[in-house]
Amino acid sequence: MLRPFLFTLTIASAMLSFSASGIAGDSKTDTALKAEQLKMQARVAAEQGDFVTAANKVRDAATLSGDHRTAARAKELLAPVSVNGGSQFATGVGELTTLIMEQTSPPAKWFTVDGEGGQMTFNSQGVFVAAPAVLASLATIKDDSHLLKAAELAKNANHNLDIRTTSALRMVSLPRLEAHVAKLIEDGQAIPDDARAIAGISRIDFLFVFPETGDIVIGGPAGDWSVDGQGRKISSQTKRPTLNLDDLVTLTRTFSKGGADGFVCTIDPKQAHVAAVQDFVNKNRKTLNAKTAATFTQEVEQRLGLQNVLVRGVPQDSRVASVIVDADYRMKEIGIGKRQGPAGMKSYFDLLTRSEQRGSNGMDALRWWMAVGYDAINVSPDGKVFEFNGTAIQCLSEDQVVGKNGTRNATGKASRANAKFAELFTKHLPELAAQDVVFADLENIFDLAMVSALVQTYGLGQRVGWAPQAFVARDGFTTESVDVPEELMTAAHFRVYDGGSVVIQVAGGVRADVSELLNDRNRMKTVDSLTAEAPKASPIGQQNARWWWDAK
Repeated sequence: MLRPFLFTLTIASAMLSFSASGIAGDSKTDTALKAEQLKMQARVAAEQGDFVTAANKVRDAATLSGDHRTAARAKELLAPVSVNGGSQFATGVGELTTLIMEQTSPPAKWFTVDGEGGQMTFNSQGVFVAAPAVLASLATIKDDSHLLKAAELAKNANHNLDIRTTSALRMVSLPRLEAHVAKLIEDGQAIPDDARAIAGISRIDFLFVFPETGDIVIGGPAGDWSVDGQGRKISSQTKRPTLNLDDLVTLTRTFSKGGADGFVCTIDPKQAHVAAVQDFVNKNRKTLNAKTAATFTQEVEQRLGLQNVLVRGVPQDSRVASVIVDADYRMKEIGIGKRQGPAGMKSYFDLLTRSEQRGSNGMDALRWWMAVGYDAINVSPDGKVFEFNGTAIQCLSEDQVVGKNGTRNATGKASRANAKFAELFTKHLPELAAQDVVFADLENIFDLAMVSALVQTYGLGQRVGWAPQAFVARDGFTTESVDVPEELMTAAHFRVYDGGSVVIQVAGGVRADVSELLNDRNRMKTVDSLTAEAPKASPIGQQNARWWWDAK
């Protein structure tokens, strides 16, 4: 004889995984159990915001049990409506919620299992008593608050289906995007542009965590895009490049377990070449004047020759490596006046005072590099909303001492002009990013690096039950190979002043040490008001198959 079984479950939306196989019962019992299981699946789907699946499950359960009236009601609620040029289930949520509560919260039901009666009852503590066969197919229900909250969110959801439409805040679920890409790979299909452009998002403003639906979501402005001559997808609205799927995958691997947890690029002169230039300048300094400056500069460039390009933390042939190397080289060109920056972004030469001009020893070694910026990463009290505040990048500087043998030794300090250049570069980076797509691309890479670091450092994947596979496995998604040079020609420049000269030779690079920011209590700030942002970005009300949606 089967005895009633007592079971307590504290998670209202969890589905039990017990199997009822091997338990004797007639076909009517099996049908009843299957119908109850479908109802519970409908309840879980609705609480997660997938009301289309919920309505289908209710309809199937009613059809299976011969409840034609309920089946007809569910079918009617499933009738699609036209929204923004597409079809989307967006009406009848309130009626469906009532129907689901009616179907999944009965006070008592009776089943016959192997000739014995097994009663199933629910109470407010989430405890029920049932025969094992019944227990195997049902989840407990504590109350209706989760379902009612989901219904309210779904009623107000934005059901835009046109990915090319401009949106002030578009969301992309990283687990859903990965599942979408993995399915395309499995089916042997090409990855479409909308996925490669990550739904047209051109900047990351928020990171959301939704444990109830298993989503980690990034959000930012988005819309239509076009492709430039270098293959970048450029937002038609913001004129910035969109996020790039290859970059997301590369950085997910960098910040996953076993990854480098950061990336670095440097473009540095070779020691022997620096020594040759040092010797040349010392011997020929007196010949430098306004008439000889151009040929003098050419000679210095030739003697410095090719500089070493070193990339660490990301593959040398990755798009991330290509962008950070390109941005680093352009930063140096701006610093020595060989490339024009935006208004207000002055070169090092322009910032030298008369005393600094006179104090030059003819060979100043400077170091400039771009590092993780952000004024702060604001966090909601419950740790489910992160807001990226301020420019993603900052420029740092340091003076270096050049030895006779070409060695460059750090001083840990920066002269006034050197420090001022770094300060102005950081201040005017937004204008520079608007002027030069490479720096906007770099900002996006730093945003994606921050997202990947937060997911890893705060264990966000575990919180929502997501362990990246296709984005992490080397045999999963294959990123495109990009030709990144291992050497680049020196960019040198001179400025001749009254009574003196300055020779500038710059080292530096790009350094993304995100952990430094995450451990900085002054920049990881708890902001109470961020809690209100989560409902606007909620995936509840969207079909589970959708990997992107717009804010309410």
